[in-house]
Amino acid sequence: MVHSDFCKQFIPEGGVVLDVGSGRGKFLCIMASLGFKAYGVEINSAYIAESENRAKSEGVSIKVVQSGGEELPFPDNYFDFVNCTEVTEHVDDPMAVCREIGRVLKPGSHAYISFHNRFGIYDYHYHLWGINWLPRAWTGPILFFLGKAKEEGVGIGRQTLTSMHYFLYSQIKKIITNNGFTFTDTREEKIKKYFPVAALFLLPFYRRLARPIAFNSFHLLLTKHSS
Repeated sequence: MVHSDFCKQFIPEGGVVLDVGSGRGKFLCIMASLGFKAYGVEINSAYIAESENRAKSEGVSIKVVQSGGEELPFPDNYFDFVNCTEVTEHVDDPMAVCREIGRVLKPGSHAYISFHNRFGIYDYHYHLWGINWLPRAWTGPILFFLGKAKEEGVGIGRQTLTSMHYFLYSQIKKIITNNGFTFTDTREEKIKKYFPVAALFLLPFYRRLARPIAFNSFHLLLTKHSS
């Protein structure tokens, strides 16, 4: 399922949507084309300009503010849905981002968020197998030797393997629940939906082997507590 199609299930008609780390604006423009009020926050000024140009060319209205996710420039309980994908690894403080999402989200509403897996077998940032299984202190010299080393840059967030935030699933559960959310693993829900009979056998395999190492990231649907 396309990400926007999945998300729109949880947004009321004409709802207000926020994309944290909105990048080049693709998700925002799709949400706007579906009739939602689309807001974004992005630290990269070039991406903001590109987002505005995309919206203009597609004939939709969006609003992007230059800001980090740790201090969202919006009032409490304002949004019907928050999207935050491929972002938490790049920010300075992922827990602050989660707190801010909880603050601006309306009670009972949903957010979609992803976190990168500390022991994912394949790393999509560096396009390497097994690099996440090594001690982090080793990865700098190895990436330099392979010609894949990156440098930190202004306005693009954390980019090096030693500075980005990667997590265990158990750590993610604590972060999410401590910030006033309940959550579901979206991959688990898809297994239950599309393979209802086989789910009895597939879910234990997924939880014990596939989720801990086969996937490079965890994808969660959050629900803010109603009170």
